Amino acid sequence: MLRRTRLHLALIAVVVAVVMAFAAYAPAFAEGATTITILHVNDVHGRFDPFTPTDAEAEVGALAKVAAYVDNLRKDPGANILLLSGGDMVHGTNVVNLFGGLPMVEVMSHMGFDAMTLGNHEFNYGQEQLLVLEEAAGFPFLAANVVYEADGTSFVDAWTIEEIAGVKIGIFGLSPLETPIVTHPKNVIGLSFIDPVAVARKCVAALADKVDIIVCLSHLGYDNDIQLAAAVPGIDVIVGGHSHTVVPAPELVGDTIIVQAGEWAGNLGELKIVVENGEIVSHSGGLIPITADMPTVAPDSPVSATLAKYNKALEEKMAVVVGSTPVALVGERSEVRTRTTNLSNLVTDAMREFTGADIVITNGGGIRASIAAGNITMGDIYNVLPFDNTLVVLELSGEAILNSLEHGLRLYPEQNGGFSQVAGLTVKFDPSRPAGSRVLEVMVGDEPLDLARNYAVATNDFMAAGGDGYEWFIGARVLFHSGDWLRDVLAAYVEARGEITVTDELRIVPVN
Repeated sequence: MLRRTRLHLALIAVVVAVVMAFAAYAPAFAEGATTITILHVNDVHGRFDPFTPTDAEAEVGALAKVAAYVDNLRKDPGANILLLSGGDMVHGTNVVNLFGGLPMVEVMSHMGFDAMTLGNHEFNYGQEQLLVLEEAAGFPFLAANVVYEADGTSFVDAWTIEEIAGVKIGIFGLSPLETPIVTHPKNVIGLSFIDPVAVARKCVAALADKVDIIVCLSHLGYDNDIQLAAAVPGIDVIVGGHSHTVVPAPELVGDTIIVQAGEWAGNLGELKIVVENGEIVSHSGGLIPITADMPTVAPDSPVSATLAKYNKALEEKMAVVVGSTPVALVGERSEVRTRTTNLSNLVTDAMREFTGADIVITNGGGIRASIAAGNITMGDIYNVLPFDNTLVVLELSGEAILNSLEHGLRLYPEQNGGFSQVAGLTVKFDPSRPAGSRVLEVMVGDEPLDLARNYAVATNDFMAAGGDGYEWFIGARVLFHSGDWLRDVLAAYVEARGEITVTDELRIVPVN
């Protein structure tokens, strides 16, 4: 009897201790209140590995480190995590570009992403491949404002509903209206990108009686997110992207919380919301910098296995023969910075064909190696164009083009990284004349350059921003900016031809 009494008293003591322990946390876990942690990234652009920001010394970032951090949080059974992406994930580095985005969606799947909106760069591989990626991901790609022109039906799901700890969360996605001009037009044939504000209102109305909380995954950019929040009541949270904005702490516009995490997995966004009776009663959060001293995923993790698989495949891909050349292609520094060569002609011809531009003006300094006669491997092309330069088409007047050509010739015959390499036009110049007045003749096809006419000019994103002193490119109207790397464009151009035909035509001709 005494033994039973002691046992009974011991059990009572345990129960009392447990009750008191929970009582100590009563304010945080009040009846009906649930804390949910929204983790978010945006504009990762294929960055699995660390990078060093401009004007910084220490490396930051790495999606593999984000994965380790998320895994650690999930060890808490009460963590209530929702992992989301604001878009532009699947394009931007060798390892994702050369495998059509598959490495990224496989890693995201292993990380347990719940949803992603479609950024403009998600379309870079074309519609068919984008749908393949969604199938491989196993989580929804969302874009409520992207529909088929023929019948107005959605290209991908408009929204999804997740339930976490009894809280129903409706998540819808919005893609940027400018997508048709920032990806190749062929990638969006038959699709319409419609007013995100009007679509957001419809999504909120449709979800309001189905869920407790509404989250918008927006790839519209920070300024547009602010306008969206003001224009569309009922959105509880906007997880943003596209503008690569670092929002250090959640911002409130009306009743809408706005967050965004910068770019390239340099930060992981963390937003904690406390939900009671179907409403957010409080929130907190900010950005978690992904620093060099943070752990990465374990070597035997699914994420590590996926990265190892694709890195090995990347090495093999670099050895793949994409074509051949009967003669050596000249890309030596002393050559491409002082004259046109057969390799510079090949590069600019590829740029012109891909964009359909009237002319091409690019910088000789962007070409960094020659290719020997014989087989051309993918690695050869990546050696020629090692920079992450993308294609841009600008609208420039004939006068701006003339000034730009004069600028490219100002240091001749000295080596100059800004020496103009061109396609679609030929230039005759007199090197004995003063810089700024050397150009004698510019022919666009069979016609003289018209100083008053506007032309579509293909270049690279470095020069479009005024690189190498091409100030006439700054602020020009952008006709096309797909995010396609020059090296990928050149590789496709060579592969389509097999054995290439090269020309030694001098397109910039000195006349004495």
